[in-house]
Amino acid sequence: MLLLKYVTFMVMFGIGACSVSMAISDYEGLRHFANRITEKLPSTWQVVEEKTNVIPYGHYYGLKYDGQKGLSLLLEGKRDVFLHWKDKSGVWDQEALAKESLELWIMPPEYRESWKRFFIIGRPKPAELIFSGKEARVYGYPAHRIGSNEKSNEILLSRSSGAGWPDSPVHTGVLSWGTWKEDIKEILQDSDLLMQ
Repeated sequence: MLLLKYVTFMVMFGIGACSVSMAISDYEGLRHFANRITEKLPSTWQVVEEKTNVIPYGHYYGLKYDGQKGLSLLLEGKRDVFLHWKDKSGVWDQEALAKESLELWIMPPEYRESWKRFFIIGRPKPAELIFSGKEARVYGYPAHRIGSNEKSNEILLSRSSGAGWPDSPVHTGVLSWGTWKEDIKEILQDSDLLMQ
């Protein structure tokens, strides 16, 4: 009986070790999808950051995640996003301190967001599933990227009695790349077939 438990433990441990090594090699497969997206970006959009070992925004907010991770692309468009603030005398002003952005997470096909997050009070709006294929899952989150933290901090800390980003894609969901969801699905469906 003890021998059977030991063999079961070793088999389970071996499977776990195998899945960890697969996660490392899967980055190359996920990078294939990232490359396909960046090749097809509209001319007014660019990649400003790429990260590995990440999970989509808001999926495990306040929770521990031990599964496979993926890679992300931070894309920036040309449209300005304005910081709106009320000065000390009560007058509203605005300044273009950010650009529209889109963050994409390219995850292994087994990845799923936690259902437990629905029980977390104050959880943020999570990244949305855009594509699910046999080789990858892709999530997207429209937002804005601040160009000058120094300038926005100066306004927020010394000149403002209230501020916000009401026209940010975080709130509006609107990007100058209006067909981004459909375009990414089309790009990735073709790539998913090529990977099989």
